[in-house]
Amino acid sequence: MFEHVGLDYLTEYFGRIRKLLADEGWVLNHGITSTDPNDGETGYGGGRFIDRYVFPQGELPHISTVLKTLQDGGLEATDVESLRRHYARTTGLWSQAFEAHGEQLRGMVDQKHWRIWRVYLAGCQWAFEHDEISLYQVLCTKSGRQARGLPWSRRWMYQR
Repeated sequence: MFEHVGLDYLTEYFGRIRKLLADEGWVLNHGITSTDPNDGETGYGGGRFIDRYVFPQGELPHISTVLKTLQDGGLEATDVESLRRHYARTTGLWSQAFEAHGEQLRGMVDQKHWRIWRVYLAGCQWAFEHDEISLYQVLCTKSGRQARGLPWSRRWMYQR
């Protein structure tokens, strides 16, 4: 969700999470990131399109920016996982479902918004597949605290 915060507010955002987090608590933050280490825009005008039509004022930080600002905000990353390839598939499935139900969806919104979401979903799939954007889940605790109860491997996350 940190793509909706804005680069200038990330440290404050993570500081607020720290204040709300129990001393022994964990927080899992899931967010879309830029693959440009300088927090730059995606190619082909994708960022401008999304800013104008889908998520105004969103900014994609690079994962290094996320990790620095969460530490500045008083949190410590205990686990970081890239889900880029998973999100390429996920957005692809969303796009397929959108196309499969296109006529039904057209009846729910005006033509402009139908086209925006059609381009957005297909464009996101392409951007994830071609390393234009990524997605990370970052598990954090308060800085300087022991991650009590945190299992030693990720196996627990994938058990039913």
